[in-house]
Amino acid sequence: MIFKKQDERGIALITSLILSLIAIVLASAIMILVVSSTKQSGIVKRYTSALEAAKGGVEEFLIDIRDSTWDSNSSGWIPGHACKLKRDTDNWTTVCDFCNSTNACTSNSEPSDIINNPDWEEIYGDYIVYGKIVDTKGYLDGYLYNVEIVGTNNSTSEMAWINVLYQIKLNP
Repeated sequence: MIFKKQDERGIALITSLILSLIAIVLASAIMILVVSSTKQSGIVKRYTSALEAAKGGVEEFLIDIRDSTWDSNSSGWIPGHACKLKRDTDNWTTVCDFCNSTNACTSNSEPSDIINNPDWEEIYGDYIVYGKIVDTKGYLDGYLYNVEIVGTNNSTSEMAWINVLYQIKLNP
């Protein structure tokens, strides 16, 4: 029996096409990873900026609480909302006029509640920082405040939400 040698001229073309296809798939995967990493980096950068705005808002809001003359003359207070400062949470609805007509005295722990019904707000460039006292407890020589701050960017959906427990002693 005599075997004829098969024609193998097309195998090089098929091999090069398969290797090219593998190279294209690997290059596409690398491009997808680069693009998604870039998007993720942008999200982290915007969140970090919103977080820094919120941290600045925390400092300013707590200073306003500390230095307040217990009325709404302080810079960032929404008119009438400073009445929450010297009253326990249970008494807000009987003492604060705005509590009866809006959800401003609710203590829902959600960013949308803080944004829609803030006690305090400030604008820092492209960022708006909203603050809300969600709980006040009076004790023998001071007050304990549960304060929530939300920092948002006007042009993006990035937001940072911070919860702070703040104590003021009236008789140092």
